[in-house]
Amino acid sequence: MILLLLLSSCSSTDKSRETQTEAASESIVIYTVNDLHGKIDNFAKVKAILDEERKQESQVFFVAGGDLFSGNPIVDFHPEKGFPIIDLMNRTGIDVSALGNHEFDYGQDILNARMQQAEFPFLSANVKNVDGELNMPKGMVTIEKDGFEIAFIGVVETSSPGNIPSTHPKRIKGLDFEEGVTSVAKYGNDEEVQIADLVIALTHYGSYGDEMILENHDFVDLVIGGHNHDIYDREVKGRHMIQSGSNLKYMTKLSLDVLNGEIVDYKYELIELEDRTAEDSEIKEIIAEYNNKPEFYEEIGTSLRDHDKNETGCFYTDALRTITGADIVFQNYGGIRAGLDFGKITPFDIYTIDPFGNGLDTFSMSVAELKDFLESPDAPSLAYSGLVMIRENGRVQIYDADGREMGEEEELVIGLNDYISNVHKDDFGSPIKTFEKTTAEYLIQYLEAYQSVIDYEECENSI
Repeated sequence: MILLLLLSSCSSTDKSRETQTEAASESIVIYTVNDLHGKIDNFAKVKAILDEERKQESQVFFVAGGDLFSGNPIVDFHPEKGFPIIDLMNRTGIDVSALGNHEFDYGQDILNARMQQAEFPFLSANVKNVDGELNMPKGMVTIEKDGFEIAFIGVVETSSPGNIPSTHPKRIKGLDFEEGVTSVAKYGNDEEVQIADLVIALTHYGSYGDEMILENHDFVDLVIGGHNHDIYDREVKGRHMIQSGSNLKYMTKLSLDVLNGEIVDYKYELIELEDRTAEDSEIKEIIAEYNNKPEFYEEIGTSLRDHDKNETGCFYTDALRTITGADIVFQNYGGIRAGLDFGKITPFDIYTIDPFGNGLDTFSMSVAELKDFLESPDAPSLAYSGLVMIRENGRVQIYDADGREMGEEEELVIGLNDYISNVHKDDFGSPIKTFEKTTAEYLIQYLEAYQSVIDYEECENSI
């Protein structure tokens, strides 16, 4: 009889513990986007998805992995540069965003204004204001939904020479940047981080950096990233890292069960927004108002085919060589953000290809100096026009239009955007000429004044 009572007591205790365990596990949902680059057209669908989820679940988080700006003329050339994306993110109810490298593209004063208008925090733990103008973002923030707290830690990539983000150096003047994985380490003993139900690194750091965070920091439960424009759900040391593509084509939904600070059930879903039909009518009307800019859609030329990035680079450098009269013109492929599509060419197309507002300069360099730059390990991948160049075994040979190999001491006039010359300022002296307009404005001028029909089939001039 005593044995039966003991067994009954044990069984009752086990069930009680089981019930307590089940009660302690909480289900949350996190929606994520990254690298929007000003693309706004799918926000009505995003809002509809989130509103439907919020009807079913009280613990719904919506976060972004940075690079909200640069890539859509509607956003980039708004009277308040970048405001449409902030407005729509506010209306959609985003909770937090990492600070991306392209958040700096408009300059620190404008970034300050957009951060002031945002009803959500931007995060970057690895930026320091030395004597710049930036109102410092937080490095970490804790967000609570219905009693569940997530600590988000943000970092931005620093992949450009000099350990700075990939933006124009003059736009981050006075700022200093630490390697992101080092900055995350500072929060390992932070009290708010320690008591949070979940710790998420919300980064614009790239896949390699995100992997390093998980390799080195066990207190981070999940990494939601950006910068690569990639789509993945990868596992590193038993924890996940994700990215959701770019240009608001996709959104990721994570459904998590969390018990005592551990993710005990993990479900990943990639949402292709073009496949969704439900839209928020109010947001749809606001987007239509932002897009109502007929001056961006006037025909200024014709493209006889779809041009890929290499072919677009040929058009780009040929156009600027005509404008500058330089012997050779370079353009970094990272600054060519879209191809030139078949059909009419509009200012919208050009500003989408070249959204950064870079200036244009010419420099005098010897052939030897140019080779030193092109052969350096930090040299970017470049499109070019004007001469013939061949790279063999890491060495560059330069030939003129007649096929003659040029001598080391011969002088050349080099044309390029002022992003390249500022990032690689040790390779370039003072310009011999600084042009008044931006590179995109000169591309438009070329189409209007010189050559309006564009066809660069199978052209590739790369070095």
